[in-house]
Amino acid sequence: MNMMPTSRGCLSFTLFGIPIEIQPFSWLILGVLGLSIFSNAPSPMQGALMFIVAGMLTLLAHELGHAVVGRCFTKITPIVVIGGLGGATHHPVGMPGRMPHFLMVLAGPAASYLLGVLIAVLVGIHVGSIEFGLKLYVLHPLMAPAWLNACAQAGLISASAAMLYGVFFMICFCWTVFNLLPILPMDGGQLLVTATNRPRLTAVIGMVLSTLLALWFLRGGSIFMTLMTGYFAWINWQILRNIGR
Repeated sequence: MNMMPTSRGCLSFTLFGIPIEIQPFSWLILGVLGLSIFSNAPSPMQGALMFIVAGMLTLLAHELGHAVVGRCFTKITPIVVIGGLGGATHHPVGMPGRMPHFLMVLAGPAASYLLGVLIAVLVGIHVGSIEFGLKLYVLHPLMAPAWLNACAQAGLISASAAMLYGVFFMICFCWTVFNLLPILPMDGGQLLVTATNRPRLTAVIGMVLSTLLALWFLRGGSIFMTLMTGYFAWINWQILRNIGR
């Protein structure tokens, strides 16, 4: 990893030969979201710091998946920018065909999911059973925090390690699944457009699904997710209007 000069508070470096820029707002958003999630935990600040670390590494893995596969097809190095709760991989040229583009988009969610698999292997090494770690992440990712807490109570791992592994599992799995929903501009929406070549239909599906999710999150009291999915509904509505024009 080679550090590059920063600009306007951004952290800039190269990884695997790919220029990466992390904007300051992304750290703030991750911190606020982490504090809201761990507000009732014994140590909210510790949970928030772990969420920042796990969230940023997951975002980096995701965008590097896009970038590495895109570079394989175009032979040109892209630029990765991390901002807010997401990122963007800027390719100087387009993918040479629909299948390369499909694989490039799919590589992002695949990379973030595989990061969870790597963490699962570390969990397995830590508790003495790699099989346990892999089964926990692949088969029971949503139950991982409770099971890891049980491991901590049994003295197999420390409470801090259990919390950190649990945060990684939840982010790697939940963000991967959410990102694959057929909602533009997320990867799931881009995959649907690439596979069907029907952007209007994809925008309609994304708008309806985002609206339903916003109502569901509102009913559950999750203001942050309500605002996020509501924003996606608005984006898909704008895309649909522009297609009509």
